[in-house]
Amino acid sequence: MKRPLIFTVPKVSDQRNEDGYSCSHRKQVWALSDGASISFDSASWAQILVRRFCRDTRFSRDWVTAAVAEFSKLYNRNDLPWMKQAAFDKGSFASLLGVQLHDDARLVQILAIGDTVAVLCDGDDVVATFPYMKASEFDQSPQLLSTNPSENGFLGEWEKSDKLGCDWRFDRLKSPALLCMTDALGHWFLSRHEEGGIPIKTLRAIKSFKTFVKFVKAERASGQLRTDDTSLVAYWS
Repeated sequence: MKRPLIFTVPKVSDQRNEDGYSCSHRKQVWALSDGASISFDSASWAQILVRRFCRDTRFSRDWVTAAVAEFSKLYNRNDLPWMKQAAFDKGSFASLLGVQLHDDARLVQILAIGDTVAVLCDGDDVVATFPYMKASEFDQSPQLLSTNPSENGFLGEWEKSDKLGCDWRFDRLKSPALLCMTDALGHWFLSRHEEGGIPIKTLRAIKSFKTFVKFVKAERASGQLRTDDTSLVAYWS
């Protein structure tokens, strides 16, 4: 079974990357998360979410409660300065995109909360995207998972709908590929696609971290790629 290529570049070279990713090759599971910069230690929260998904893909409100408990063990609130206590109480926020392959990669199950996106392609054609379908959707405030339980009330409603996930098939495509991208790259991809470009060609040519860094720097310099933590998980079937 092929393994996905994983590349990530921070917003600023000397700052912590708040994107988190994890992969279980044995289970054929991987996850990507984008921690919200404005919230308290979102990098740690993002990393907890992706590690936990790769250990247990059975996402539920109880799953989130256990993740929150894990995060809470990182800090003693009373030891924090008062300004950080307020930020801690408000909560940390992050997206979560989880992928699991089944039946020798014929079936792909996607879980998505927030603005980290998955794109299914067949050759140079975009077959489907989730959870966003248009570049303009990145202009709205995303619904994110939080370490503050009161911020996760939306899960009760979402569990009764199709907002949390979707299933895709690889076996009906001639040359399938699955791309997972945090918001800056997802916006770049959908924008280029809507303009009539073929962004998957550009990403298909990226085979090394050095090439990915060069691509990110060039697109940021041109103004085409937003300056943010930028991550790509690419599965070329």
